[in-house]
Amino acid sequence: MNQEFLKPRLVGRRFDEHTLPLEILTDFAALEAMLLEVAKREFRQANPNRTRIPKGFTKGFELHLVTVEEGSAIPIIALIFPTLLPPSDTDYFERARDKIIEAIASVEHGQPPTLAPDLLRYFDRFGRGLRDGEAMEFTRSGGQTTALTPAIRERLLRASQAEEWTEEATIKGRIPEVDQADLSFELELRNGLKLKAPLDEQHRETVLQASVAYRDGQLVAVQGVIKRDRAERPKSFESIEHISPLDALDVETRLEELAALPDGWLDGQGKCLDRGALSALAQDFDDHFDSELPLPYLYPTAEGGVQAEWTLGDWEVSLEIDLQNRSAHYQAVRLSTDHALDQTFDLALGQDEWTKLNDALRSLLEGGA
Repeated sequence: MNQEFLKPRLVGRRFDEHTLPLEILTDFAALEAMLLEVAKREFRQANPNRTRIPKGFTKGFELHLVTVEEGSAIPIIALIFPTLLPPSDTDYFERARDKIIEAIASVEHGQPPTLAPDLLRYFDRFGRGLRDGEAMEFTRSGGQTTALTPAIRERLLRASQAEEWTEEATIKGRIPEVDQADLSFELELRNGLKLKAPLDEQHRETVLQASVAYRDGQLVAVQGVIKRDRAERPKSFESIEHISPLDALDVETRLEELAALPDGWLDGQGKCLDRGALSALAQDFDDHFDSELPLPYLYPTAEGGVQAEWTLGDWEVSLEIDLQNRSAHYQAVRLSTDHALDQTFDLALGQDEWTKLNDALRSLLEGGA
C-alpha cells in the first residue's frame, strides 16, 4: 500500500509546463537517502537504550513519484509500504521529513539550521539540480511554506562545515592539455585557472579536437558537476555530462565578456554594462534569433548598450540595443550604392519583433533590398 508523503511545488521556467525534467529526479533520490539517515537519527534519540537500529527498520521504505499536478509542477510523492498496514516505524520517517523541511525554513529565516552538520551534507546532492531563479517549495507542519533555492542550499552546506561541495554548472574555456594515460584533461578558464576533469570515452574525440585547436582560441562549454571550496572557487570537475564546441561568435560568451568591463573602460569614459540585462539579452538571442542566420559581432557602446554588426554580402548592418528598454535601432547600408535602410525594433515585445529582425536580415542575405 502507499500514502501521500510529500507534495513539493517546483517553481521556475523549466516547470511552467507542469512537467519535471528527468535530471531533477536525482534530487528526490538524494532526498530519499537523506530521509533514511535522519529517520535513523530520530529513532536513536527516541530510544537511547537501543544500541542498534532494529532489523528491517528501513526494509521496504521507498518513495515513489505518483503523479505531477499543475501549479508550476507539483510532484506527488508517496511512501510505499510492503504490507497492507503501514509499519509503526513510519512515524520516524514523517519526523525526518519535518526535520528536513524545518532545517530549510530556519536558514530561510536567518536562523541556524536544526539538523546536525553531518546530516546537512546531504544537501550536497539534494537541491543540486535547482538553477538560479528556481525553487522547491515545501509545506511545514504548521501550514506555512518554505523554499529550497540554490542560495538557501549554499547556506545549508556552509552550516554543514564542509570544506567543499558540488554543484551542477556549465563552464566555458579552452582545453590546453589532455592526459590520455590518466584519462583526464584540463579546462583553462578566462582568468587562467585550470580545472581538471575526467576524460570519458564518449567525450574523447571532442576533447582532443578542442585541444588541437587550443592556440586558435577554440572555446568549449563543459556541463557537469563541479567541486567548489568555501570561497566559491571552482576546484575540479567531478563528472561531465556534455562538452560542446562554441562558435567563435557565440553570443552568450561574448556578452559574458562585455559584462566584465569596468566603469570607464573607454579611456576613462564608457559605462559598465548591466549584467542582468546582458543575461536577459543572451537568453533572448537563444530563444528568438534564427539559428540559420549568421551570428553578429558584438561590441559595447559608450552609453552602456550593445551594438551587433553583420556583413551580409554587399550590406553592412548594425543594430544598436538599449539594454534598459530593449529598443534596437537597425541600420543597413549597401556599400555599392550607399542606400540605407533604417528601422526600430522593440525587442522587449518578444517573438514577433525578433521575427521582424530575422526577416530583415534574411532579406539582405538572400539579395533583397
